[in-house]
Amino acid sequence: MRAALVAALLALPALVHAEPSFPTLGVWKNTVKNKGVTGSAFTPVSHVLYLNDCKPNGCVVKAGAQSGTDDSRTNTSSIAESQRTLSAFPYGYWDELVACVQDTFAPFDIQITTQDPGTAPHFEVMIGGTPQQLSSDPFLAGAGGVAPFIDCSTTQDNVISFVFAEVVNNLPFLCGAVAQEAAHVWGLDHELNPDDPMTYLELGSDKRFQNTASQCGEYLEGQMPGSDGPRACFCGGPTQNSFAFISSTFDNSNLGPASAMITSPTEGQFVRPGAPIRATLDSQLQFDKGQLSIDGVVVSQLDSAPVATTLPASVAGGSRQITVALTDTGQRTATDSVTVRVLGSCAAGCETGFACLENFCVPGSNVAGGLGASCSNNEECITGTCAIAGEETHCTGACAADGSCPDGFDCLDSNICWPASSGGGCSGSGNPAGFLLIGLGFTVVLLRRGRRS
Repeated sequence: MRAALVAALLALPALVHAEPSFPTLGVWKNTVKNKGVTGSAFTPVSHVLYLNDCKPNGCVVKAGAQSGTDDSRTNTSSIAESQRTLSAFPYGYWDELVACVQDTFAPFDIQITTQDPGTAPHFEVMIGGTPQQLSSDPFLAGAGGVAPFIDCSTTQDNVISFVFAEVVNNLPFLCGAVAQEAAHVWGLDHELNPDDPMTYLELGSDKRFQNTASQCGEYLEGQMPGSDGPRACFCGGPTQNSFAFISSTFDNSNLGPASAMITSPTEGQFVRPGAPIRATLDSQLQFDKGQLSIDGVVVSQLDSAPVATTLPASVAGGSRQITVALTDTGQRTATDSVTVRVLGSCAAGCETGFACLENFCVPGSNVAGGLGASCSNNEECITGTCAIAGEETHCTGACAADGSCPDGFDCLDSNICWPASSGGGCSGSGNPAGFLLIGLGFTVVLLRRGRRS
């Protein structure tokens, strides 16, 4: 049995959604092996990964006389049948490919370089040529990549793996293939997580190493002829965590801190129940999960970032602390909080300086976003409605069912409360010319022209 395990890319039928047809990875003879699929660290190895575009004259690969003779420092591979030459990377997006690989490995203490380290210890991925340029074995026909592998109980530094760029002209695919072939050398198995580079699923999409227990395997059950779905990982156990494994081998000291920020509402702002809440997560890793809390009590789960949700309709009036807790795929949770003033019900009456509108006690125009204040969009208004008439804009809201409005406001067409003292206003059933609602998420409503009573 060969000491080199080969990950070969075999032809796939056309994928759904008119995606291009990609090769995919398969395992040949030996198995993908590592010391522990849940994150056990290797013995010390180089932290340098050399991406070789084989320019200008191709990559000369020397044949290893026996298994275990892979050595990037001498361009020796146990996979090559004899001394071979891989042709150079054929496409014009080399810099973009390098940047994608750098981004994929950004959390880890791994130096991605395009300069040959020479005799200094390093791992290497040669990116160019075809599989036939490396080996005439018919199994490799149409392959997109190949890597040597080691036993579960050992490790080896200075190993070369290969991505055959001439097989597929697709940047996201080649980026994922480079990440997978490099990680195979370190000992990671294939897995059924379509977001992770170690997968065969959804090839050609952006992938990052996921900090989650993922089932091992190549295809979902029934996806390909003879595919059985999840299987045991080659070094034991039903799952592997690629992020944890690479972190334990190389550590993740390059990973910057994660932070969360609530962008709306702002500290001290008046808001009404149902007001929009927006927040962002700043992390090198992807969003995993989140929670929204009011006064320390979790009120909802957040399923994406940036966050776009709303203040629960049931929240009581008064001073309330809004907190978002956003967790990335490194299981790092970042939080941010703002204290806001939630509008209370008119049932017990409104304090001085507040008016009852739409059953809530709303501050007046002396408060930013208050009733009658100037505005440019709905989100600036505590009421959630900004209206314009001529050159005037005001935060406003709907008239009561009986057509009444707070003191100082008239009901226009039994619809909108408008400041009685503003130019073009009305004292009863009239309305200013060209009155309309503006802002985000609202249907523009043009009211009929009328005359002042």
